[in-house]
Parts: sequence; C-alpha cells; structure tokens
Amino acid sequence: MSLPRISLQALEAFERVAQSGSMQVAAGEMGLSISSVSHHVARLEEQLGVTLLDRSSRPFVLTREGREALHHMSIGLSHLRRATSETAIGGLLGTRSLRIGIVDDFENNVAPELAVILASRMPQAKFAISMVLSHQAADLVRRGELDVAVASERDDNGPGIQSDPLLRDPFVAAMPQDFQSDAAALFAGRGTLPFLRFNRQHMIGKQIEAHLARNRISLADRYAFDSVQSIMAIIASGGGWSIITPVGFARAQGFSDGVRLHPLPIASFVRTITLLSRDDFDRPTALAIARLFRQSVRRLAVDPVGTACPWLKDAFGLIGHTG
Repeated sequence: MSLPRISLQALEAFERVAQSGSMQVAAGEMGLSISSVSHHVARLEEQLGVTLLDRSSRPFVLTREGREALHHMSIGLSHLRRATSETAIGGLLGTRSLRIGIVDDFENNVAPELAVILASRMPQAKFAISMVLSHQAADLVRRGELDVAVASERDDNGPGIQSDPLLRDPFVAAMPQDFQSDAAALFAGRGTLPFLRFNRQHMIGKQIEAHLARNRISLADRYAFDSVQSIMAIIASGGGWSIITPVGFARAQGFSDGVRLHPLPIASFVRTITLLSRDDFDRPTALAIARLFRQSVRRLAVDPVGTACPWLKDAFGLIGHTG
C-alpha cells in the first residue's frame, strides 16, 4: 500500500489545531493565515479518508479517528523536530564563542535545558548563559557583552539591533486558589487582599504600572518584589493578589497549585519575548537559538499553561516557527 503524499505542514497544522482547539491559534503559532491552516487540515482529512475534527463545537474536538491519528503523528513529528534541532545545533558546532543572556523568567526551566543542549553539542566552544534584565539586554548586546539575549521587547531597542519575536506573554490577574472575590472587585479597590506589585525599576513593573495608569486605576502601594516567585508564594499562602504573566506562572510551578489565574477585568495587554542580536551577528546562529528556545518554551510553558488554563490558548503562544 503506497502512502499518501502528505505535507509536513499539514501534519503540524493538524497537531496544533488538535492541541489548541482553534484554527486561529494554530495560524498564529505557524505564521500562516487561518484559511491556510483550514485548507491543510481539510486536505489531510481528504488524503486519509477520515474526519479528524468535530467542527460543530468550539473549541474543536477530535473525533475517534482524530485521536488515534494525533497519537501517531505527534510521535513522528517529535522525531522530526529532534532531527531539525540536531541539524540546527550542527550549524553551531563551528561557533568558537557564544554568550547568551536570558531574562530570569526562564531561569528555572528553559535556560537550564538550553544550557544542557548547547554545552553537549558545542564541546569546543567558549559558552556562557547569564541572567539579564530586559531593560538592559539591548545595550549589553550592542556593546558586545552578549552575542544574543532573550528579553521582553522594548518600544525602541536603538540602532544596530535585530529583533526576532518569540512569544506572546499576556498579563493576567493571579489570586489565591480558594479566594472567592472576583478580579473586578480587587481592581476597584474593594477587595480584602493587598496588591503585590513588581518593582518599578524592572520593565515588567513599568509595563503594569503604565497600564493601570492608562485605565485610571490606583492600587495601594504596600508591597513590591523583584521576583515573581516571591509574589506567587504570597498569593499561594492567601496573602495577596497580583498581575503577572503565564511565563511567570510556569516559572513558579512549586506554588501554582495554590494560585488561580483570571482574565483582566480591564483592557488586555501583552508583552512580547524576543531574541535580540546585533545586525552583524551570524544570522543562522541567531535563528538556530531562536528555534531551540521556541521548542523548549512550548513544551515547558505554553503547553502546560494552556492545559491548566484553556482560556489563555488564544493569547499565550509562540511567534514564528519551531522548526
């Protein structure tokens, strides 16, 4: 029996729609139009001769045949992605020196995984990963102290900097798991819990304060922290609430069982995590690092948070291709 000539893009489109339940989310992750994703999935169904998705419900759900197909296709795609990663890393083998800066949001999960992968595949290189602050990242890259940096995008990185978007990370309200009040009451200052803010010296703190000011919201200034882990620990203990992002939630997994995320009761806003490099830096190397980062953050943050909070799937996701 000859196999149908199925494109890899069709397989990936089906996998992403199956995981998110949304053509729109899959399209955003793949950098395609919604119609293109829909066409790929429909073409795959035609080639296989089965219906993979039940389109009568929102989000989409898998048919029995779809569940069976997803199981086998995901295994195959996983092997292909691993091969792609090996090829990408292979291009780094000749790199003699590589200095990467990563914001501490990824210190507990993505950064260690990248360190293991790169250290094992670049045994002859001088290699370093350091934690950086987002508002300092572009200047460190420009001065040559870092080759690349993963950081929150600024409005203006200045001249000489290439920016590759990696991840959409929306802001959400975080409350104790068993807290009964709603987010609107807390934003209106009617709640009994204190607001736990990020220090205003950090970019994330500035972004949150600016958005509160745009919405004419003033919250008592009692507590401020550098670390989302400190904020998550207090929330889990029932001692406060905050505005954080899904990346922060994924980073502080030790406290996540005691924390519940909610949509903001005001206009939504989002930060973009990007890879920064100099304009003259080796482009294939930058793209290889971006690809590896996307693959790790999808497995360690995007997919787990999407499972725990399905309502976030449309907002929290990768930008660009995983390879």
